[in-house]
Amino acid sequence: MQQDWNKIKIDVPESGYDRLASPVATLVMITTVDTGGRVNAASFATCLRNNHIPCCYEFSVDMYKDTAANVLATGEFVVNIPPFEREVLEKVCVVGLPFAPGVNELEKAGLTAIPSKVVKPPRIAECRSHFECKVEWTKQWLKTRLTVVGRVVAASANRDCIDAEGYVIHEKLKPAHYCGHAYQKKDGSSRFVASYEVMEVGMVYDGPEAREQRPVGAPPPKRG
Repeated sequence: MQQDWNKIKIDVPESGYDRLASPVATLVMITTVDTGGRVNAASFATCLRNNHIPCCYEFSVDMYKDTAANVLATGEFVVNIPPFEREVLEKVCVVGLPFAPGVNELEKAGLTAIPSKVVKPPRIAECRSHFECKVEWTKQWLKTRLTVVGRVVAASANRDCIDAEGYVIHEKLKPAHYCGHAYQKKDGSSRFVASYEVMEVGMVYDGPEAREQRPVGAPPPKRG
């Protein structure tokens, strides 16, 4: 049965981009297209929101990868945040495999592409938040690596993953982190950790540096 994703996804206004980008660094799947419109998807353990306003995302990739070629050729990409759920994380692992150029990793993994609002690369329906980006700048370094920074031009999320003020409901979004290649087992399985347990930690220091950051009218920190 065809899913009506418009009933599940909600567009986030620009004023809410920074709130939706929480945590600031998570496991992601990045989608791009080549100049012929062919879709590519790749999994990234490290991708982070590196600026508040304008909201920007940053990641690094090997120069020989399709993601690098596509970003340099088209100047667009989408950051898709997968949830900490086994069925989706298994597909994240498939997307991370070294398929030949031109192969659609989403099809191989059984993931669903849905149109983006502004850019040509698609969003991934099974992910619960999405940041459509246009490239601000790139830098090649170590001769083999490309660092990419993109400005968010559109964002969306599952309706039940953000509250009325645009803040993430982490228990619904369920962002995940990849433990790294060193944790990969001999059978090829990978290890992931959840990051949606939330703890609010107060400011206990009352020096001038803290007071400068305190919202107007906010009380001083409690002791003990």
